[in-house]
Amino acid sequence: MDLYFLRHGEAEPLYSDDSVLTSTGIASIKNIALAMKALDIKLDQILCSDFQRAKETAAIIREVLQTDLEIGSCMPLTPPGDSDDLIQILKDTHKLSVLMVGHEPLISRTISRLVSGNEQSLITIKKGSLVKVFIAEYTRHIRGSLEWILPPNVIMKIIRTNA
Repeated sequence: MDLYFLRHGEAEPLYSDDSVLTSTGIASIKNIALAMKALDIKLDQILCSDFQRAKETAAIIREVLQTDLEIGSCMPLTPPGDSDDLIQILKDTHKLSVLMVGHEPLISRTISRLVSGNEQSLITIKKGSLVKVFIAEYTRHIRGSLEWILPPNVIMKIIRTNA
């Protein structure tokens, strides 16, 4: 399974459930979607936090990728979030390519757990970054390998190269 983790774009300074993306955040997420297109990323499922800025992020990705996938609400991605519950959802899904849109520190903790077995690794995901983790097999403890982290500046280079 290819797991893509996306931290929502820049949002209003007042962080609450209803914070919305700024114009910079919207532009950044559109760029991520264009980079996903350039990288020929095909998704089977989109899951996101219930917070507005994550829903907007997922909707932009869906629109730019021109997919008819439903955006599934995922409570474990909603702060405060729970990596155990999120990993259980991953174990239960039978999709090959899943995008999860959420928040820090849950995204970093979950990625750390998947690739190292604990949440204490020094992985930090910037806003508007896209991460790929490959899960080869499911055992009692789901394990994956970190394939790449694309921060916003690298995403811009991908877009420029494919323009």
